[in-house]
Amino acid sequence: MIRLANIEDIEEINKLGLLLNPKFTKVYNLEEMFKHDYNRIYLYIKDNKVVGLLMAILLYETCEIENIIVLEEYRNKKIATNLIDSLISDFDENIKTLTLEVAVDNEKAINLYKKFGLEVISTRKKYYDGKDAYLMGVKYEGR
Repeated sequence: MIRLANIEDIEEINKLGLLLNPKFTKVYNLEEMFKHDYNRIYLYIKDNKVVGLLMAILLYETCEIENIIVLEEYRNKKIATNLIDSLISDFDENIKTLTLEVAVDNEKAINLYKKFGLEVISTRKKYYDGKDAYLMGVKYEGR
């Protein structure tokens, strides 16, 4: 099941985030994020447990995916695909562009994003702890 997160989910979100990024709670102030309706966090719940999440910011005509996290034992089960589908299906007609950053060596993620039409726009040098990242995006014409 996928649902939008709320402030009561902060502890679970932080647990998941810290498993993959020790700086997660320093980078993301979730209490502050929940104060603004342009921040969205989608949770993937399986067996009453948060096993995946997608964090995004919707500003004006652009949606930027900030983070997609799936527990290792739940990967390759289309959870990230379903989270992105949920985000896109919630777009209103004002959202014209979807963007994100991804490490250049994260081939699985890059291939997933390409399935949604995202293309490499530019490379950000030494973006992730000295590793390069791609800025990827897609425009939705006729919306």
